[in-house]
Amino acid sequence: MTRTEDRLTDALTAAARAVPEETLRPLIAPPARRRQSVWLAPVAAALGIVLVVGLALAVGTRLSGSRSTGRPAGSQGPVPRYYVVEGVRGGQPVVRSTATGQITDTVPVSKTASVFDVLASTRGGVFFVAAAAPGTEGQRLYRFRLTSAGRVTGFTPVPGGPIGRHYWAADALAVSPDGSRVAVSVAYTWAGPSTTCGGPGQQTCPLGTPQPDYIEVIDLKTGARSVWRGGNGAAYSVASLSWTANGRELVYLGQTCADQKQNSEMCTKYGRTAVVRALNPASGGGRLGSGPVLLRQTGQFPYIAQALISPDGRTITALVLTGQMTSHGESDVLPPNLAVIQLSRATGQLRVLYRRDLGHPVGTAFAPDVLQLSQDAAGQHWMLNSSVCSGHCPGGFNGWLRDGHLVPLSPVNGQEVDQAW
Repeated sequence: MTRTEDRLTDALTAAARAVPEETLRPLIAPPARRRQSVWLAPVAAALGIVLVVGLALAVGTRLSGSRSTGRPAGSQGPVPRYYVVEGVRGGQPVVRSTATGQITDTVPVSKTASVFDVLASTRGGVFFVAAAAPGTEGQRLYRFRLTSAGRVTGFTPVPGGPIGRHYWAADALAVSPDGSRVAVSVAYTWAGPSTTCGGPGQQTCPLGTPQPDYIEVIDLKTGARSVWRGGNGAAYSVASLSWTANGRELVYLGQTCADQKQNSEMCTKYGRTAVVRALNPASGGGRLGSGPVLLRQTGQFPYIAQALISPDGRTITALVLTGQMTSHGESDVLPPNLAVIQLSRATGQLRVLYRRDLGHPVGTAFAPDVLQLSQDAAGQHWMLNSSVCSGHCPGGFNGWLRDGHLVPLSPVNGQEVDQAW
């Protein structure tokens, strides 16, 4: 470890030890958040992380204090008035008021019992949803706007046809700030004897074999697609996606399990690793795992759960977990100390936006999909939720970050699958 890494360790450890006002009872049995599979298993006993930001850590940088603040530098924009949320109990996504939680409209998508919708937004109140498409095996990408009263208008499919196919579904979604392209990670949900592996046009899978996620970038004007495949083995998955404002970088959190028979949300007794990388969308496709590393996992911290790039490309906002995991049955579940942090790519300077004690998670968990960090189109405000169960959820939470606190959003008890504002 370098001296800079030691200072990073001390800062994050101090942040994790501080108990905020909001505390949680134990997390309990969540649903399969997006991957609808019958080969369920407890979550990974994960490896730790150390945060590596380009050249900054190599040459040594100055670390700021770990005082918690929920307001990033230069954040002057208002909090979005509405957000769109997909409930864990199914049904169509709904539009809610940020201030009151009141439902103002419903997104008119078709529903199936096997696949959850995935949401994203961009500037100007434009939203996208990947949802079941009637008459196809896959999902379709739809675009809509919200009026000043929180009503859905202009709901229409975008060019390009279905996303994925039978047993493949969208797992993460991000729209370029200019609204011209959408990036979607496509996840393998279950392997039947006639299912194709690695995306459309690939070889036949044996029953139940996990397959790596792939990323598609879709041109919203022409429907043309570029594809990135590969990653680190069959257990590779993509947990989050985000763009820089100039559209030159697409940042993704790639995660894998050392046991290639399990995907990273179902990693039992073996190590889960996560690396945040950037790819060049203009390259026309390529191999996942080949782009520059922005954050890397090592043995000092147990988890990178989510990671998002700021529109100006200068800052990474990440959800990290630290602390001793408690073993239940075959595997540990999640480290108990949650922190939302920001790192400067240029200087390595670290700031803590929010911290929370998760307690000692129990039961089967689909980690890290039980945790979601979302930013608005301006990259100035963040939503944080934990979707932990479909019934009574004593450990669930949902809200947006303000001055080191979590302002509640409805639903507040861990029954949301995906949301965007």
